[in-house]
Amino acid sequence: MPYRASHTAHAARDPAVHGHARPLLAGLVLGVLALAGAWWFSQRDRGEVEEYFPRATPEAVNAWTEEWHRRGDAWQEVPDPPGKGGVEKAHFWLARDRYDMEVRRRGARFVVRIAGVAEHQFGGGWAAFGEGRIIGEARSFKGAVATFSWSCLGLRYRHASDGIGRIIFSEDGQSCHAIYMAWEAPEIWAKSYGERHEPGDEAPAYGAIKGQIPVAHKLPSLAAAESYQVKVRVVSVAGAPIAGALVQLKGHPDTRVISDGDGRCVLAFTGAQAPRAQALCAGATGFLNGEVALMTGDDWPGLVAGAVAGDEVPIELQRLEVRDDASYAWQRAAGASAPDDAMACGTCHPWHYDQWYESRHARMADNGQVAWEVARMRELDPAAPEDCMGCHQPAAAARLGEGDSRDWKPRDVSAGNHCDLCHKIQAVLDPRASGIFGAYKLARPGTQGRIRPGGIHHVFGSAPDVTYAYMGASYNPLFASSHLCAGCHQGGGRWRQGTPPKIDTFEEWKRWSAKRPGDEQRSCLDCHMPGAVSVSEDGRVLDQMAWDALHRQPQAMHDHRFLGADPTLGALALRLDITKARDETTGEWVAAVKVTNVGAGHKVPTGTWSKHVVVGVWAEVGGEPLQQVGGDRVLFDRTRGLTDDAMAPGDWRAPGGFVLGVRQRHLDAGGEPLLGMPPPVFWAAWPKEEIVDERLAPGEARTAICRFAASDKEPTVEVRIVHRRGSLPRGTASVPWTVGPNDPAPEVLWLRVRK
Repeated sequence: MPYRASHTAHAARDPAVHGHARPLLAGLVLGVLALAGAWWFSQRDRGEVEEYFPRATPEAVNAWTEEWHRRGDAWQEVPDPPGKGGVEKAHFWLARDRYDMEVRRRGARFVVRIAGVAEHQFGGGWAAFGEGRIIGEARSFKGAVATFSWSCLGLRYRHASDGIGRIIFSEDGQSCHAIYMAWEAPEIWAKSYGERHEPGDEAPAYGAIKGQIPVAHKLPSLAAAESYQVKVRVVSVAGAPIAGALVQLKGHPDTRVISDGDGRCVLAFTGAQAPRAQALCAGATGFLNGEVALMTGDDWPGLVAGAVAGDEVPIELQRLEVRDDASYAWQRAAGASAPDDAMACGTCHPWHYDQWYESRHARMADNGQVAWEVARMRELDPAAPEDCMGCHQPAAAARLGEGDSRDWKPRDVSAGNHCDLCHKIQAVLDPRASGIFGAYKLARPGTQGRIRPGGIHHVFGSAPDVTYAYMGASYNPLFASSHLCAGCHQGGGRWRQGTPPKIDTFEEWKRWSAKRPGDEQRSCLDCHMPGAVSVSEDGRVLDQMAWDALHRQPQAMHDHRFLGADPTLGALALRLDITKARDETTGEWVAAVKVTNVGAGHKVPTGTWSKHVVVGVWAEVGGEPLQQVGGDRVLFDRTRGLTDDAMAPGDWRAPGGFVLGVRQRHLDAGGEPLLGMPPPVFWAAWPKEEIVDERLAPGEARTAICRFAASDKEPTVEVRIVHRRGSLPRGTASVPWTVGPNDPAPEVLWLRVRK
């Protein structure tokens, strides 16, 4: 204002300036008025405008409604709020689509069930369940405010989502409005209105109630760069403190803290991590994961930048009634075999499902190598302990029992190691036993006492912030440790008689791990289930566990291909060093090929004794193969012996090199191993001195010295490292079983180097 007054006075004294300035001043005034008007318009309430997709055709809506009753009605049963005392209920029609919303409260605890058919063009049937807290009169919804976390199950697109919501009830309890995360995105919030009704009442006309009104711009937000702290206390539903619980902001493991002996801790996060709403999560062994939803601007707990909030936030965890009910029906990995099954794991986890389906875990119940091993065992040792089903068909074995294991036969993936089975493992009891037959303790829920909606009831996992209601996640540290793998990757056979077990991988890892400092430790999961490797069809690294509204870091997406005898891991496990020298006396060339286990925390190869790693060495000059005249050789077939032919790279008749594997000492002839014989039957009662183990333990190396014919020119040495399953009678191309379409490749080239 002072500058504007001075300028006006100067213009009045100078006619020339005054004449030229008049249009400029008019433009300035108009500009100021326009800016002021724009500011005023932006600040006023322009009314609540619904943002909705166009309505679908009646035919589409009818089809979705029929689908909803066919696929969704089964999941309408939801639990009451936990605790004791009476439960108050009320029903509301909500939003333009008149969804049927039922709310329940037991004191300050609140649950909401809502379901219906969205009638816009991208709609379809869906169901949601939410739980949280409610304030107001203890036995009424009049003037109450409920804040909750919700989980949604979509039927048309077969997806899941979750988020945070709030319902504000009118003073007379006859109407309400809801504010909630929309479109599975934390930055998009919407508002819808509701009208109370009685069960059985006819729904109002479409559009009679407002819904899907954008409100994100009206919600208070935390300062992005500021730090906020909340006092948390983790307790059971009965109020008992829970020590050692993991507490974190949802989707942000970097905020994780551990509750003390009184269940208390202080959780810190930045405003950018949860600007408009905050989901505080906790998980503890023996409890279902829990969550408390906060919304920015609330007096409770009173978030203050740079300070600890004034009020403590209790997070209640429901105790998991652990028992194992053999009548539990395994949930399918995918709904392809039952299209109306909305609870299939692959419905919400399509990337994990695709990875698992192509893995050996999914195919261990019906592949040719397993059938060959079983047939060989029965032929050579009819009295062998047939505990194959415990690991290769655990889902079937859990239902049949160990006494029926001799009925083993190839079955489909549902009999093997699928999602629901693995995530129902509560503990590993004795790693030396065979999977379900003594190693794994399952916790299959019964049909009584349901505390989660849906048919899964509960699953175990390594994250304390998975709170999707239809899954019922329970934090279990076992799922972040190598001990989970030990139940099938250790023991078996006649280990009770003191003979070598079928598989010794876990003990191999333990010996390696005991010698590693803390910052060099790696679990089985670090190598075989790495994070940040799952990508979308367009190559984008995925940052979500399912379709979560609160995104996770890509590192939280663990690979479910369970890579094992894979070229990627093979190249990381083995270091190859090649040196060449010319014998000045004979003119012959000597190649030294050294292979060192630098990357595997177990032997290479590990697992059953019918696996070998073959290292082949060849030499050539000017593209012509050079004859090997001495040194180490790979003898696949004892009936053929050595050959004087100059072998080109890839000719496996008797190349230079060696085999890493297990063999029987009594098959040696003149002190030399006859590697063409079948691998030892690992279930037999072998004396330790009869088994020759030539695999590479961590840090160990083996060198092949191969002498090639004289040449004036330096030869090119080629080395191939191949992982192979089965016996080795006629080279690596021979397989003693019929390879099916879903079988793992009997032969995998790990490495090929020319020097």
